[in-house]
Amino acid sequence: MKRPPLLLALFAIAYLAFLVWQIAADYQPVILGRLAITLVLFFFVFRGSRVAGNILAILFSITALVLLVAAIATFNANALSAILPTITSGLLLAFAAYLFFSPAVRRFQGKALPAATA
Repeated sequence: MKRPPLLLALFAIAYLAFLVWQIAADYQPVILGRLAITLVLFFFVFRGSRVAGNILAILFSITALVLLVAAIATFNANALSAILPTITSGLLLAFAAYLFFSPAVRRFQGKALPAATA
């Protein structure tokens, strides 16, 4: 089994820690569902699935855009409270771009092995 790129593992740990922190700070069932979906997708990403990586990147891009819209809406009321969503949005977009365009991730994903051999 091939080892995943270090940056991919660090992004995964950071994002999962962020979700766990959100659950600990303000429990909401939707965050628990997002954690479950993310864990399943990361499981398949670490097994080399390109489809799971693309789905994860698309979900991170959508989440980043929603956070950016929230930050822009918050900026007029309180500029300081718009900083954290803006930073988080930038990090999520960076991770999505890394999943889509990184040669290291593409090499790790490689060609899928056949399910059965003759």
